[in-house]
Amino acid sequence: MLEPRIQEFQGVLLCGINVPMELRSFNPERAWGLLMPQLHKISTRLSSDLISLRDFEGVPVFGPVANPSFTYWAAVEVAQENEHFGHLEVPQGTYAVFAYKGLSTDHSIWRYIYGTWIPNSPYTLDNRPHFERLGAHYKNNDPSSEEELWIPIARKN
Repeated sequence: MLEPRIQEFQGVLLCGINVPMELRSFNPERAWGLLMPQLHKISTRLSSDLISLRDFEGVPVFGPVANPSFTYWAAVEVAQENEHFGHLEVPQGTYAVFAYKGLSTDHSIWRYIYGTWIPNSPYTLDNRPHFERLGAHYKNNDPSSEEELWIPIARKN
């Protein structure tokens, strides 16, 4: 399957809408529905990419019965805070970056990353946000859509 590139992330300030969620009731459309009509109010964007982010409380455990809670962010990268929205500092660190093409409703990529790749890699999950970078080739609900999946990692001891 997919092999990621390992990349040092320099950290970034995000600006957007955040909503508490659980994995089993994941509903990102709610946050995006609030952000997209107001996106024009964010004048200090660093790129045209959108960021879909999950900020877990600690390192999440995934599995058949797991249902981790997190704060979901529909956001963009910015140079400075904006008074109309929430803000999140994403810290620097190492990430496994998977180039993914397909529907966001296809959960097999997540099962592969968390169930196969992480356990068989020299890495473990780190306690930082997990996010997707939705760039120029992202097309919502389209099988030809492309995005990057950023998974925070640290070397196993």
